[in-house]
Amino acid sequence: MDTKDRIEFGMMVFTGLLALATFLLAWLTRRLELTWIKTSAEQIGVNNWLVLQQRFDSKDMRRARTALAAQLKSYTTAKHEKISEVVLDFFEDAGTLYKLGYLNKKLADSSFGYYACRWWEAAKSYVDHERKLHKEDQTLFEDFEALAKSMRLQGEVIDHEEVQSFLDSELKLS
Repeated sequence: MDTKDRIEFGMMVFTGLLALATFLLAWLTRRLELTWIKTSAEQIGVNNWLVLQQRFDSKDMRRARTALAAQLKSYTTAKHEKISEVVLDFFEDAGTLYKLGYLNKKLADSSFGYYACRWWEAAKSYVDHERKLHKEDQTLFEDFEALAKSMRLQGEVIDHEEVQSFLDSELKLS
């Protein structure tokens, strides 16, 4: 093998090593990117949970929960226009974040599951009437409904008595 052949062979080996190093660097960069994306998504989910948790426990929300409990305790369609939607909108927002994957599901389930399921049961009549008033628009509070369904424990019974007991406890918040 003459000098020219050795140089060409060396260039081939070097080019091969360079291609391998480039591939390895690209693979490691992709793994880093995927890890960053996962970590970032987890952080967003936790941050959104923290914001919702703070909002849910705020004085304003506690007052809204108490007011809604009083309104739903004796709800009739004649009183429909007087119902405040602050609490329902909270769970609609939480449901939207939950559905889109922007809310840590384990934290949300443990913090809001009990409340979401009971508020949904308590507000069903109101939501049904609201949907009728808007030409059977099933998109009204659909994310709240989906949230409550996904958080409901298997076999959990939330009957009228349970709802009334829950509303009584919410009446004592403020």
